[in-house]
Amino acid sequence: MSKKVLIIQHSLGICSPYLTKFFSEHNAPFEILPIYDSAYQSQLPDNNTKDYSVILSLGGSQSAYEDDIYPYLIWEKSFLAAQLTLNTPILGLCLGAQILADVIGGHGHLGKYGYEVGYVQYELTSEGKCDPILSKVFEKQQKKPLFIMHHGDSFDLPSNATILAYTTNNYIAAFRFGSAYCVQFHPEASFTEFNEWVQQIRSDEPELYGNINIDKILYQAQACEIQAEQSRRLFFETWWNYIQEQ
Repeated sequence: MSKKVLIIQHSLGICSPYLTKFFSEHNAPFEILPIYDSAYQSQLPDNNTKDYSVILSLGGSQSAYEDDIYPYLIWEKSFLAAQLTLNTPILGLCLGAQILADVIGGHGHLGKYGYEVGYVQYELTSEGKCDPILSKVFEKQQKKPLFIMHHGDSFDLPSNATILAYTTNNYIAAFRFGSAYCVQFHPEASFTEFNEWVQQIRSDEPELYGNINIDKILYQAQACEIQAEQSRRLFFETWWNYIQEQ
């Protein structure tokens, strides 16, 4: 039996159609695990399974430090730690990056510099400029790549993790550790998904955005969608090619 890509989904509506399309185009069988759904709690894979060629840990509305509220995060952290030991390629996106930071000895926390929403600028570190993934993404795109950012939490990292990029607000935007590659942004998200997240928060937690001009951010994001699509494709193609070569 061929190995599959495992996509760990934390929230309903946060599993990009782009990802399923991408893996289908690359003839990579995949499995989506919605761990927030209690119906799947008895179907969690063994920590040391070798059934997966790649693991993705997606975003979500939870916080990586809320194990007491979302006990399935305890399983996920244990699972990802074991898979790191097996050298399984792991991609952490937003919450997924925060969870992996916790796994490797870092610490998730409420962001110190406020909420980041929309297309935020990134600056590569010296290590990031040599990174086989992000350096190529920045190099190949005529303008700086555009990736949706939507988070209020951040994290600290142990000294043996490699920080690849910061946002202009001084949040860690990307890091790597062993076989894990983690980004705080959402390279998989289109404007349609971003708009859905924003409207949901406006409905449920309107105070969350504070003084942020969300309408302006949405307008700018929609206007940049063509360039963002190019960034999306470039990131995943570069990442995928890299892990296939390892």
